[in-house]
Amino acid sequence: MNQEEFFRLLSDKYNINLNPQQKEAVLRIHGPSLLLSVPGGGKTTVIVSRCANMVLNHKIPPEKILTLTFSKAAAQDMKTRFCDIFGKELARNMVFSTIHSFCYSVVRCYVESKNKPMPQILEDGEGQISKNQMLKRIYHEVNNEYISDDRLEDLSNSVSFVKNMLYTEDDIKKLDIGIKNFIDIYNAYEKRKKSEGYIDYDDMLTGTYKLLKRNTGITNMLRERYHYINVDESQDTSLVQHEIIKLVAHPKNNIFMVGDEDQSIYGFRAAFPQALLDFKKTYPDAKILLMERNYRSTKSIVIPANIFIKQNKGRYEKNMYTENEEGEAVVFKHVKNRNEQYAYLTSVLKSESNLSECAVLYRNNISAIPLVDYLEYNNIPFYIRDTNLHFFKHWVVNDVLSFIRLALDPCDIEAFGQIYYKIGAFISREMFEYVAENMGKGKGVMETLLNFPNLPEDTCNAVKYLAGQIETIDYLKPLKAIEFIEKECEYEKYIRRASKEMGYSIDSLNYIIDGLKSIASRVDSFDEFFGRLSILKSAIENSGKNRYKNAVVLTTIHSSKGLEFDKVYMIDLVDGQFPSSKSISDCKEGNDALMEEEVRLFYVGVTRARKYLELITFSKVNNKPVSVSRFVHRFNLVQKQTESRALPNEICEGAILEHVKFGQGLVTRIDESKDLIVIEFEGVGTKMLSLKTCIDGKKIQPVKIS
Repeated sequence: MNQEEFFRLLSDKYNINLNPQQKEAVLRIHGPSLLLSVPGGGKTTVIVSRCANMVLNHKIPPEKILTLTFSKAAAQDMKTRFCDIFGKELARNMVFSTIHSFCYSVVRCYVESKNKPMPQILEDGEGQISKNQMLKRIYHEVNNEYISDDRLEDLSNSVSFVKNMLYTEDDIKKLDIGIKNFIDIYNAYEKRKKSEGYIDYDDMLTGTYKLLKRNTGITNMLRERYHYINVDESQDTSLVQHEIIKLVAHPKNNIFMVGDEDQSIYGFRAAFPQALLDFKKTYPDAKILLMERNYRSTKSIVIPANIFIKQNKGRYEKNMYTENEEGEAVVFKHVKNRNEQYAYLTSVLKSESNLSECAVLYRNNISAIPLVDYLEYNNIPFYIRDTNLHFFKHWVVNDVLSFIRLALDPCDIEAFGQIYYKIGAFISREMFEYVAENMGKGKGVMETLLNFPNLPEDTCNAVKYLAGQIETIDYLKPLKAIEFIEKECEYEKYIRRASKEMGYSIDSLNYIIDGLKSIASRVDSFDEFFGRLSILKSAIENSGKNRYKNAVVLTTIHSSKGLEFDKVYMIDLVDGQFPSSKSISDCKEGNDALMEEEVRLFYVGVTRARKYLELITFSKVNNKPVSVSRFVHRFNLVQKQTESRALPNEICEGAILEHVKFGQGLVTRIDESKDLIVIEFEGVGTKMLSLKTCIDGKKIQPVKIS
């Protein structure tokens, strides 16, 4: 059949109606192609339609087509879509796979051909022989200290990163990983895996790459088996994965790569969007195709999102558009503090009848804890996609709880061991061990410590003072107790020191304490406080039961990838959280890579919304001032300028203005009757100014998009 007959068949028989850009992609069969698809562009429909075109129109055997994607769920979804539309018979020999599964099959085939046993796979979880457990043990052996759960995740990601980037030992030594003795841990990990007969998921990739490079027999076998390769979600593909695909595709190079560099958000997992930007260098005769129509969202969401992403430099030029209705304007909600944000969200969600079409998105998992507290307290059902939250095991949480436990039980040596070196009382490890060995019946840790031989006078005085402070905690309500621990027990000073010495973000640590305070503010006793923490932990673990029920979805933006909802609420939109402190500091030093990924992450978040998008921000976290996210400022500015292009100089609430002295700021209130304009500036906080003086003196001007 000819092209028109094929597209008529798609429309009449399979109810697939393609736009001109989609048709061009479906027809491009031979040679290398890169299809750049905007969010909601219908890429899955195009991939399955293209596969059908190859089989039905070009008589290509289905078993010659290999389709690779990022996750098991995506691979299964694509296969199911193909089967549902074109039938199981056509799909029977067509391969839809993750690249890890593909590589595993290659390694297994090779190992079996050598009559060797297949190595066991180290899972990523917490089992006795998991990757995390092995790394945890090695970290302790190398550094003689235990690693916290959040640091363990960083370590695991760093190991994966260097392997996926194909770094040599010399390359690794040049990196600023932020993990003490990382190269020693890495080498010990590689050695132990080999000696104990294990491989991890990254070894499947690097092993396959090395195998294909040195074994032409296996490489040629794969080239003969698969003449055509589709790669979905290619912006999430790592360097080693791109190299494997390149080796298998050569020399025919019938490769159809689908992705969007604007949605590359997995840099910490070694996603390599540069491969998309360099596609024509890698494949000189390549064709770059675009799919710019968004089928998901309203114009009010699509237009500002399209302009917002253009601030990034490392991207292809494209213009997302939609033919959907105008829809409601994006809502910008500014409240006083983080808790008020959760109270506001709770009141909004209470009135929702279809909660399953509502999602609350956040940058970091830590944002979920106080929100869950409010939802659970108000009997609002929720489903949280990431239940493995480190909050309940985080060292800051353990520290604060240890202060309280020691106040409740002066003999709690475990609690004392958690905090003795964090309280500015000059207590050494030797002193702690003395207490552990000599604490008798009826004697608390502080009393025992005062009997330490030749205890220095400074330490003696500090311990006596601290003993009184900890005793005071017992008489306070939970919220006041946490505030007392911060200020009077000087834990706040330790937090600042730890952030400098160990590379933690002080913004993130303050978020954790603020989350604890949020929970503590709703109870009157320590029994209730500990009980509440237990209830929340169970509620999160059990929320999976609500997955297919009428429950609001709570998820990080990373985990929301590929999902869409009628209503999306993005929360905790303040500088230091989103964008992160690290991206802001890197940007100031001239390195934009991390900031550009944060921009892409925000873009992914806003484009999850079909009909309604609300961006929520505030002015204080843990009683400390914070700045409205620069992304909110920019998105707000973009919306205002798209709404009122005829009046670019309009001064109104929600506008972004430049003040001659204070810089850029968000207008939060205008009262002409009182000659008042209230502006929240990024650097200097909120200012109440004379509206007349600002306008007549030309002290404020609208910010133009660069």
